This record gives sequence, C-alpha cells and structure tokens, in this order.
Amino acid sequence: MLSEEIIRSFNVSGEKIPLLGGQNTSVRVNHAVFKPVDDMEYTEWLLTVIDSIRPQGYRLSKPLRTQKGTFVSDGWVCTQFERGQEVNGKINEKLHVSRLFHRDISNLNVENCIQVQNPWAMAHHIAWQRDEMPPEVHPKTKLIINELLSKVQLQEQYNLQIVHGDLAGNILFDDVFPPLIIDFSPTVAPVEYAEAILVCDCIAWQGSEVFEIEVLSSHGSFIEMIIRAIVFRLAVEAIFAKSDHTTFEQQYHLFKPILDYIDL
Repeated sequence: MLSEEIIRSFNVSGEKIPLLGGQNTSVRVNHAVFKPVDDMEYTEWLLTVIDSIRPQGYRLSKPLRTQKGTFVSDGWVCTQFERGQEVNGKINEKLHVSRLFHRDISNLNVENCIQVQNPWAMAHHIAWQRDEMPPEVHPKTKLIINELLSKVQLQEQYNLQIVHGDLAGNILFDDVFPPLIIDFSPTVAPVEYAEAILVCDCIAWQGSEVFEIEVLSSHGSFIEMIIRAIVFRLAVEAIFAKSDHTTFEQQYHLFKPILDYIDL
C-alpha cells in the first residue's frame, strides 16, 4: 500500500486517486504519479536515464527524487503527472515520436543497460535466437515460433542501441501538448526492431490496416524485423500460456494477417 510516509518522502501531499491502465497499480497524488517497483537497482538506473533525456518534439514523465536524493522509496517511485490519452492506431505519428526518442537516446552506452529477468526479456532473447522456448510450452506453439525463426538469419552486424520495446500503447496524445512517452521498456536491439514492434502492435491490437506495415519497407531488413517483432509478441504469449495452445493460437491469429501480407 502507498503510505503517507512514502508520499511525504517525495515532498508530495494530497488526495490519493487510483489510476486505471497498465497493471492498475499507479496512484495519482496532486501533480505526481506513484507506482510500485520490484527491482531497486534496475529502477534507479532506468530513472537516472530518463532524468538525463532532454526531449524535443515529445514529452517524458520525469521522475521525482526523494528527500534522500534517490528515485525509489520503500518500493515506490514517483513521476510528474502529465496530460495525455492513449489513442489506437496513429502509426505515422507514433513512428515519428519513436524516431525522435531513439535519436535522443542513441548515445546511451549499451553496456550500461541493466536487463531484468522477466517474460518480456526472455521473449526478446527468443526473438533474437539467444534463448529457446521454455520446455513447458505446448509443442504446436513451439513449432509455429520455430518455423517463423527459420525464415530469418542472424546477420554479422546490427546497429544496436538501447530502444523502447513497447511503444504502441505507451505514446499518449493531447490536444495542446506534444505526445507523451510513458513506461520506458528498454532492451538492446536495432531501432528498426523497436519500430516493427510498434507497427505490428498497432495492426494486431489497435485496429490499424495491415497495409500500413509498408511504412517500414524503406528499411533493407524490414522483413526480418517484422518477423522478429512478431516472434517477440508470440513468445511472450507462449511463456504465459505454457501448455495452453488455444490461448496462444488466439494471439497468433491477431498477427497472422501481417505474416500473410508479407507472404510468409
């Protein structure tokens, strides 16, 4: 529970208002939003990175420090409240914001990126053929994912940087202010991979038209990045579904029109 002591530690006061969205754990207090976190070391690193970014053409919810100068207080973090609403689709606008953001973080040292161990990190590793599917995953599920990965080959070199791996639903829009990026989910990968995740998510989950995948076609590796992006999403579903192939198949059918469009 968010205690008054934690709220005061960030020099904030006011009524607690639960916020919907995400995992429904965030609480607004006056001009600030509180959110519980699990990994203190990772969170301190992540919020230090966010605090160092000077956004141009978009906004970031900047973290607030505690009276002790840290970003975490007894398992909670606090960021400035910013106006914005999630909007489905808007692929071109979101892609533009993505490129501005990735330009601004292109100088971050990938060696300093702290990777947490969770289903999303594991799924990124599967998408990049660094890990295999967990043994408890249904054989039919494994077959679908492995067949997709058989369509791509690892290249000798990629232009790697820290990227936001979950942008489609984490760019909020406002009538007055520039778009707002929230919930930075860092991973190390090509920017084109992050863009492919964004566009595929908009098509599979947000009602965008499948032909809009063409916005990625200027990249020489766009087919590879689309496949790896879809494998990432399917691997997340597979890890949670485990032996339940029916649940996985429902997710697979959301992304299948993209695979059909690029003739896979």
